[in-house]
Amino acid sequence: MRRAVGNDDGLARQALATLCSGYWYPLYAFFRRSGKSPHDAEDLTQGFFARLLEKDLLATVDPAKGKLRTFLLSCARHYLADEHDRASAQKRGAGLVSSFDAVQAEERYAIEPVDDMTPDRLFQRRWALTLLDQTLQALAAEYTAQGKANLFNALRPFLGFGTGAVKSYEELKKELGVPIGTLKNYVFRMRERWRALLLQRVGETLDEPTPDQIRAELSELIGCV
Repeated sequence: MRRAVGNDDGLARQALATLCSGYWYPLYAFFRRSGKSPHDAEDLTQGFFARLLEKDLLATVDPAKGKLRTFLLSCARHYLADEHDRASAQKRGAGLVSSFDAVQAEERYAIEPVDDMTPDRLFQRRWALTLLDQTLQALAAEYTAQGKANLFNALRPFLGFGTGAVKSYEELKKELGVPIGTLKNYVFRMRERWRALLLQRVGETLDEPTPDQIRAELSELIGCV
C-alpha cells in the first residue's frame, strides 16, 4: 500500500494502476448495488480511482487502522454522494482501470445473489473473493511453471471455494498413478503454499501489519465469503 502513496509519481501511479486492475470489481458491484445503472457504475468506478490519484487520498490512510479495503469502502461512500464527481467521472477516469470490461462487469454482476445484501456487504464479499481468486491464480501459475499444471488441476478441488466435487484419494491414485500417502502430502503442501500466498497478499493491503494482524484480517475476509 505504501508504494501507492510515495513521492515518486511514476511509481505511485503504477502501484495505483495495479490496485485498480486487481480490485475494480468490488467497487463496481458496490455502485451497482447502490442503485446505479451499468453505465453510471462504470463511470463511478473509473472516476473513483482517478480521484484517488488526483487527490492523493491513499496518503491519508490512518496507519493505526491500516485496512485498505475499509478505507476504500469509506471513500466510495463519500464519492457516491458527491454530485460533481459523478458528473465528471468518465471524463477524468477513463482508461485508468485498463482491465475494465463493461460487458464482463455486468455479466459478473448479473450472477450476484438476488438478496438483501447491502452495498457495503457485497463490496466486502467481492473484495474477499477477488483476493482468493488472485492467490489461486498465482498458485496455479507456480505449478504450471514447474510443469505440474495437471497435478494442480487434479488437486485444486481440495482447496474448496467454488470448485467441483472432490474426488477420493483412491480415484486420484488411479488417475495420477501416485500412492495415496504421496497424494495426501501433495494436498497438504498445496494448502500450505496457498495459505502463505493469502497471508502475503493480505499483508499487502495493510499498513505495516504484524503477523497477528494479517491472520486476523484473513480470518475476517474468509468470514465475508
